[in-house]
Amino acid sequence: MTELQRDSNYQWTGEAVECTSGIHWAIAEQANGTVAIIVNSPGGILTGKQVRVLAEIVGEDGVIKNTRRMTSLLLIPKEKVAAALEQLQAAGLRVANLHKSVRNIAACPGKGFSPNSRGDTLELARMLDEEFYGTILPWDFKIGISGCPRNCTGVQCQDLGLMAEPRGKYSLWIGGTESGMSPKHGMLVLKGIPRDQVIPVVGRILETYISGAEEFKEELGNRARLYRVIEKTGFERFKKAVEELLSNGAVSK
Repeated sequence: MTELQRDSNYQWTGEAVECTSGIHWAIAEQANGTVAIIVNSPGGILTGKQVRVLAEIVGEDGVIKNTRRMTSLLLIPKEKVAAALEQLQAAGLRVANLHKSVRNIAACPGKGFSPNSRGDTLELARMLDEEFYGTILPWDFKIGISGCPRNCTGVQCQDLGLMAEPRGKYSLWIGGTESGMSPKHGMLVLKGIPRDQVIPVVGRILETYISGAEEFKEELGNRARLYRVIEKTGFERFKKAVEELLSNGAVSK
């Protein structure tokens, strides 16, 4: 099985961002000449201190746009980018990515906030982000977590979706896509996955995705989303990979 590789190193040259692994970090000049920086915030969570730092970066008349992926998009002049990146790092914040890695993880408020929620979402989003931030992948990979069947994050429309079940377990869907002109629902892989096996299971899905994309690279090209890989490998390859991992006793993380 393909071993996961990570790369969170990038360089702002003063004109553009560079990364040797090919991950597209979310620092990009816009049509009006300003530069957009998207801040990684799994589950959309920021502390009060971090919010103040974002406000300081853009200034009193600056703009912060909240995105549908639960991130904050900062719009600043190009000459302020280098200083802004230093401020983000000092505040414990990281830049999100746009392509070739795991995108900012979306999660509903979950148990302890929503009266309907059956399980944790926000802490799980943080743990997944810590484990897979900067993982080098064939293309975009979106993860969504919902705490109940009200499904506020639309888990079936993500590359990988998790929905909390009672007693600390989760259902897993893969292969969805919410963007473009042909959105599609993912397929249910398994119910009843213990929380302490979620990270190993997600890791196995990513490994299977990478190996499948490499196997069919000539047909799929260099920008293969998970659903396109599944169309080539078959859904059963992914389902079997998860079942074998769990039957062999996945290592808890």
